[in-house]
Amino acid sequence: MEGESFKDQDRDLRLIKALNIQAGLEELCLTRFDRLTATGQLIYEPSTAETIEDQGFKLSFRFAPHLRRKPITPADAPERTTGEGHNPFLDPPPSEVLLSIEPDHLLLVNKFSVYRPSLLLITREFVPQADGLSRNDLAAAWTILCHFKEPYMMIYNCGFESGSSQGHKHMQLWPYPDEQELGFELFPNQAKSDVYVTDDISNVPYKHFVLRLPMNADLVTLGHAYDELLRCVRQSHYEAGKGTDYNVILVKEWMCMIPRRHSGLDRGAGANSAAMLGLVWIVTEAETEVWNSAGPAEYFKYLGLPR
Repeated sequence: MEGESFKDQDRDLRLIKALNIQAGLEELCLTRFDRLTATGQLIYEPSTAETIEDQGFKLSFRFAPHLRRKPITPADAPERTTGEGHNPFLDPPPSEVLLSIEPDHLLLVNKFSVYRPSLLLITREFVPQADGLSRNDLAAAWTILCHFKEPYMMIYNCGFESGSSQGHKHMQLWPYPDEQELGFELFPNQAKSDVYVTDDISNVPYKHFVLRLPMNADLVTLGHAYDELLRCVRQSHYEAGKGTDYNVILVKEWMCMIPRRHSGLDRGAGANSAAMLGLVWIVTEAETEVWNSAGPAEYFKYLGLPR
């Protein structure tokens, strides 16, 4: 949270030590993911995608009908504020737990996945998904991103209107998409500065804030980047007179935040952090119709804050 600081590097060292206990963590993630998929404990199917362009913004519609089985906790459910009721993250099945990251987190395989593998980084105890990322959350996510050999992406959907499906704090991680296969570059890659926030990337129809991260960035740098981007998000919500929720996307090269005002569920086509990057998951044909009714660019403006 804002105002919280990394007291020293001891926590970082403890996290790295915990991960080094399982030097083959990346391989473990794939092996466990494949085994649980084969036995039906995970809901995952290979999916097909179509790249389109609207008002100069490129996006990918990935058809993933198997996600119809994924539950979404209502905005006013007690699970979102107190953790009471059905909470799959308070006592996850041991087969889904990949690693315990001291002091506060567990790394799990994601039961409802679009990418192989898909992972969840959850808090051990209940913390509302409407809370921002703490320094400890950032440290745990960053250590995993830096530990993996292949490039991975972390997303965090902060609050119901950001597209979060569950009320217990969880970050999601999966392999960074192949941009050659997509046919376009994810827009935060165009940001050049690690000092000044980029908020004017061409053809992005909604407000967005990006900072590049210097090579070998440390946790202090990461925390400062988060605070600066969050300041921009809150200012944009204040100017719009509406909203508190936002998306966070983190890779080793940059951090991006996107202010949100609608989840999209009210119109029948929800969108999380991935969707706001242009990685849209389509579950039913009706969702395609929602996206295309006025065009994806106009729908993005509804989901976020129009520029």
